[in-house]
Amino acid sequence: MGPRKILILAVNPKDTTELRLDEEIRQIKEALKLSEGRANFELIIEPAVRTGDLHRHLLQHKPHIVHFSGHGVGSRGLAFEDKNGVAKLISTATLTRLFRLCGGVECVLLNACHSVAQADAILEHVDHVIGMNDAIGDQASIKFAEGFYDGLGYGRSYGDAFEFGLVGIGAEGIPEEETPVLRMKGEGVKVKGQTPEGGQCPPLEKAPTPANIQKKRVFISYKRNVATDEGIALQLHAALQQNSSVFIDQQMLVGTRWVEQIEKEIRQADALIVLLSAQSVHSEMVLQELELAHKIAEDNGGKPRILPVRLGYREPFQHPLSVYLNPINWALWDSEADTPGLIAELEQAIAGGLLSIDERRKAEIIKIPPKPDIPQPLPVAQPVKTANLELPEGTMDTASDFYIERHCDQIALNVIQQQGVTMTIKGPRQMGKSSLLNRIMEASVEAGKQIAFLDFQLFDRAALQDADEFYQQFCFWLTDELDMNDEVETYWKKNLGNPQRCTRYVGRHILKNLDQPLVLAMDEVERIFDTPFRNDFFSMLRSWHNQRARPSAAGKIWKQLDLTFVTSTEPYQLIADLNQSPFNVGENLRLQDFDAQQVHQLNASHGAPLSAVEEQRLMKLVNGHPYLVRKALYLIASGRMMAQELFAKAREENGPFGDHLKYHLFRMYGNKELVKAFLRILREQTCDDEVMYFRLHGAGLVSRDGQSVFPRCQLYADYFGEHLS
Repeated sequence: MGPRKILILAVNPKDTTELRLDEEIRQIKEALKLSEGRANFELIIEPAVRTGDLHRHLLQHKPHIVHFSGHGVGSRGLAFEDKNGVAKLISTATLTRLFRLCGGVECVLLNACHSVAQADAILEHVDHVIGMNDAIGDQASIKFAEGFYDGLGYGRSYGDAFEFGLVGIGAEGIPEEETPVLRMKGEGVKVKGQTPEGGQCPPLEKAPTPANIQKKRVFISYKRNVATDEGIALQLHAALQQNSSVFIDQQMLVGTRWVEQIEKEIRQADALIVLLSAQSVHSEMVLQELELAHKIAEDNGGKPRILPVRLGYREPFQHPLSVYLNPINWALWDSEADTPGLIAELEQAIAGGLLSIDERRKAEIIKIPPKPDIPQPLPVAQPVKTANLELPEGTMDTASDFYIERHCDQIALNVIQQQGVTMTIKGPRQMGKSSLLNRIMEASVEAGKQIAFLDFQLFDRAALQDADEFYQQFCFWLTDELDMNDEVETYWKKNLGNPQRCTRYVGRHILKNLDQPLVLAMDEVERIFDTPFRNDFFSMLRSWHNQRARPSAAGKIWKQLDLTFVTSTEPYQLIADLNQSPFNVGENLRLQDFDAQQVHQLNASHGAPLSAVEEQRLMKLVNGHPYLVRKALYLIASGRMMAQELFAKAREENGPFGDHLKYHLFRMYGNKELVKAFLRILREQTCDDEVMYFRLHGAGLVSRDGQSVFPRCQLYADYFGEHLS
């Protein structure tokens, strides 16, 4: 008797999602090659199988095992290719007829999503058939195939080989062990090796048929490596997947394929459950997933529904979380005793019901802190202190022991003491711009000035597309900040353009009725750069600056106004006429990364957890990046990670900076021009496209020295060099 033939049919039509079929085949070859029974098998691989080829391959090769790798669409069939390479289905009935005609097949493995319907049908003519009762990810498919052929290669039965496939999934921590099912003629279904007493599998007619049930798709968003968050996420996954198709990132691949998987799953989801704890509200990836879900839902009839769950967290949501979460109901979990009730509540919500925390109950559970005297910048949540340490997230308190003054700090604090000033603070994200603005506002109050703080992130998308709506919102918001009477409607009756109406409103209503100088502090003004009215708006602000020079009563009034801008994007590239720009007048401050002395100072304020050599190593890794330096020192000083471990795991997606690195990777995904520009910087240290450079610089990823452009730090060079290429 010759070797047993394994026929692999690999099909990935060009109009379907790309699968890692080459990796799956490579692992199958490796499993058989390393096994003691390798001489007992002959591997035959047929790629890009067309519908007309299938029966020929079965007739020609007369296989004992048929392994299909590709796409399944439930009871409708499996996806093969037509003559043009696009998907064409072969129905379940046709597949059944084909296996009846082609005898001698001992086992069929359908490594495709929702293929259990075909497994049930083929079982009439084949003794062992493996199918998938749900969607299955690339990594789970590969690990199952590897374990299955490991078992066969060492002479084990099809049932044992199936179990080894499940072990392969479970050993990687991938929560898809319930997805593969083994159908055995005369014995029914075997799932995850579980059998009733006596070792007999339940009868086939009693087996569930998930392929015939339209399951809701659910995405769980949470912060990894936080015990409570991850524990609840896994419990929800285990419970909810009984009636829904639930995605959790435990099985995600690294690099750009991982990014693709996240977006794909959110786009397909009916509901997104977001777990919100004191840690996750600061997570860049949780915020990114929530933003994407909100954007998709706006364009997709409200799908996915966002289902927020507060994990013992009772603080008000800060912007931008508040924009997405405040208008909708929440669920609340405080302890393990609440888990069963939470599961039941979420199951009801997934089916279309409402979560329990409505507007009335929100007021009962939220702890409202006293309103500060100085408006707080709101790009992210305010600082959280643990013992004597402070999480490196969000705007820093003006009295923080961990704030590091840089050269431009003293310049800004001196300038704001003067009258009628214009000041621009520039720098990439997470440089401390908002924290410096906070200090400027405090100094302004001490100098006897009033503050009106406008965070441009709070303008909704509709206002940023409609000039009439934007200018009126701008004036109303300014009025509200100063607790003055609203006269916007009166001024908008004038037959003038929006900039003229807005200028009259500010000059004749706001400034004329104030008894103190006013500091108009504007954060995140780069949101205006993509609007159709950006030139008009910034020309208006420049005219306010110029008005101060007029030798008249009007000029005296405008000297009562200070303008302070904060931006992470270089404005010079985006404003048509620089003579009408407010960004090239007054004081321009560009924040710089920490130098070695400042890192040493910050290390000392954390109790000196790093030695002098480790300080130098940290500088070499992150090049003084303020957020990453603070993150590293917080983790080490709080005892959450040893310095040696932090450096060893720095570039890993589950390491100390993983959330931050994955956020940037996610933001770049889909923007081919941006990725192309970054790759060229990584390889050649140059960038000819100034717009691409300023976008990457604004994101905080690159810096320039003369004509050369570099990744901002070695951590970025290493991580993105691997994951973008």
